[in-house]
Amino acid sequence: MTIAAAGDGDTWGISGPAFLSIYIVGLLVAFVVGAIVRSYLTRGRFAPGFDNLGPQQAAYLNGGPVLAVYASLGGLRRAGAIGANPDRTLVPTGSMPAGVTPLDQAVYNAAGKRIRAKDLPSDPWVAGAIDQLRDGLEGAGLALSAGQRQTSRLISLLFVPLILVGVARVVAGITNDKAVVFLVILVIVSVIFLLVGLNRAPFRTKAGTQALRTLRIQHQYLAPRQAPSYATYGAGAAAMGVALFGAGSLFLLDPAFAAEAEIQRDISSPDGGTIGDTASGCGSGSDSGSSCGGGSSCGGGSSCGGGGGCGG
Repeated sequence: MTIAAAGDGDTWGISGPAFLSIYIVGLLVAFVVGAIVRSYLTRGRFAPGFDNLGPQQAAYLNGGPVLAVYASLGGLRRAGAIGANPDRTLVPTGSMPAGVTPLDQAVYNAAGKRIRAKDLPSDPWVAGAIDQLRDGLEGAGLALSAGQRQTSRLISLLFVPLILVGVARVVAGITNDKAVVFLVILVIVSVIFLLVGLNRAPFRTKAGTQALRTLRIQHQYLAPRQAPSYATYGAGAAAMGVALFGAGSLFLLDPAFAAEAEIQRDISSPDGGTIGDTASGCGSGSDSGSSCGGGSSCGGGSSCGGGGGCGG
């Protein structure tokens, strides 16, 4: 990229094309550093048995606390231990099955208090079981901790100095009657990267994502498109179907119960995606830079070549 020499009338003594080149380099540096940090945070560890998860562990990785609760409901419902009243509250309908998890016990206990399914995650006992589930996944290197997710978000602040300098340059360029169209576009791109990075963070590690992928392959027969007959499967398979393929599986298992319990079909995953999405780091993607030169114009008849500029 050829950088034009600064002229006497150039803002800050830097020509427009030169400033654009510097800004693009800064944008790329912030983007690459952020990607490296997020990649480090999400590497996880592929310890022996990392892909041998139970239904509720898989559900938490796939859709967070709500889907973990739904996976528990699916297993308990298939075991005949829980049902729903006409007023949409849950109710125990049988004894607690053998081999249950702490979350199953908490959900069963909450059902005895005539609680609605949507309120289960806020029940103290259920919330404690979910915390225990989350801590186990974080300790196993399959989910990011709150601190790691916060770091993933805060690394996006690298774009802030770039944005501030870009805005100052735009203001100065307009004051000096310079074309700033391309710089405005780059500043907008920087703001988008900042906002996306601050509002989204990876939830699963790469090991967690691989574990889910492996489980989906192993349990492909439970996918809704396969029209699984849950009457022939046990409670564990029912829970795993919900965990891997979403809350819609509860409607295949028992549509009347799912409707009475007001089960939410579509649940956003903790990293902002949808159920079944693979984990992705925030800020990933590509940006295309436009260089000033040749016969391209910045609008209003101002050219980007020579001593003129689109960067103020």
